[in-house]
This record gives sequence, structure tokens and C-alpha cells, in this order.
Amino acid sequence: MNNVIDFISIKKKKQEEQIIKLFSKANSFKNRGQIDKLVREKTIAVNDHKLFLAFIAYLEEKQIKPSKIFKDVLTLPKHKFEQQYEMNWYSIVQLCFTFLAILKENDYEQYEQFLSEH
Repeated sequence: MNNVIDFISIKKKKQEEQIIKLFSKANSFKNRGQIDKLVREKTIAVNDHKLFLAFIAYLEEKQIKPSKIFKDVLTLPKHKFEQQYEMNWYSIVQLCFTFLAILKENDYEQYEQFLSEH
């Protein structure tokens, strides 16, 4: 059983490293194929959904459009994003991938449109 757990944690760590590498450059939309690959590989847990919904509620309270913040996390440099939103860049990157995975699963056309806008 430990081998399975180790495999899962190693896979998750590799995926997180790929996400950081991809997103640490401004304008990640240039690497659309890589974004799509990571979204396909993303396994969404129930906890991801709960956290995502809580974040969406927070954004509504702050009157921030979710699509705007998720586009900005893909296009702005890390320091500029954190300065503008006063949020942890890496946390929003994770939420962006949850957003993209949910969008791809439920509305593929809108998912394609989101990735094509830049």
C-alpha cells in the first residue's frame, strides 16, 4: 500500500512542478497544448470542489469575476498578480486548474473559448 501512496504523491509532485514551470512565465496561454495536457491529467477530489466553491463565493463578495482572475493568473507575472490581487499566486493557479477541469468536463465549448481568447 505504501508503494501506491508513494506513487500518487510522486505523481502529484511532478504535476505541481509542471504547473509551476508553465505558469511562472507570463502569458501561459502560449503553451495551450501543455495547459490542456495538465487539465486532462488533473484528478479533481471532492475537497477541490469545496475549496473552489468557497473561492468563487469569496470572489463574488469582492466583486471580482472568476474568469478575469483565472485569465490574469495565466497572463500576468507572479509578482504582478500577487500585487494586484493580494492573493497567493500558487493557490490561484491550483484553483485555475480546478476551474479548467470543471469547465472542460461540463462545457467543452466554453473551455475551448477560454483557452483561445489569448
